[in-house]
Amino acid sequence: MKMELDPSFWARNDSLLAVRPLAGAGGAFGGTIAHKFGAEKRFEVKAQTMLHLHQRSIQYTWKSKPVQTLRIETISFDVPINLKYYSVMPKNSRFYVMSGLRWSHDFQSNEDVVIGASKPLVAIKANTYYYELGAGFEFRLQYVDLCVELRAANGINNALVKVPDSYYSGSMRALYPKLFCLTLMAQN
Repeated sequence: MKMELDPSFWARNDSLLAVRPLAGAGGAFGGTIAHKFGAEKRFEVKAQTMLHLHQRSIQYTWKSKPVQTLRIETISFDVPINLKYYSVMPKNSRFYVMSGLRWSHDFQSNEDVVIGASKPLVAIKANTYYYELGAGFEFRLQYVDLCVELRAANGINNALVKVPDSYYSGSMRALYPKLFCLTLMAQN
């Protein structure tokens, strides 16, 4: 996640020294609907539906106690809509680039929960929006086309639910989720 600290964090004189997001892993599965168009069908509009399971972590460094890591578990329903441009396919393989938008709804969001100032919890908003960029290879096999792609999704809206007096969310001004995905797709 990309994080922006609140100006009040720098004015603190308590035992909180640092806040930083950590990388986490996850997985997803889903389905795809696509439409190819243009000369030689080299453009494609693709919509996917995915159930995404991942974990986000934020680390807090204190002066007087051990480092504390808060984990934010996420089960989300994601709908990315992308535009792809394919290269020519000389020997049953081709390269493509893509860009698009993604909407993500987090089923485990604590957005509506009343969070006390001392409770070690950071809540993420239920709905998050991303822009995506990526590239991949498509291989035509005997019965199916196999795609391997790498994409990056960067959050557009601030996903932080801020509790102003909290050490945990009050120290931050904004959180922008980021996703890096390695995707394997089999398609006809």
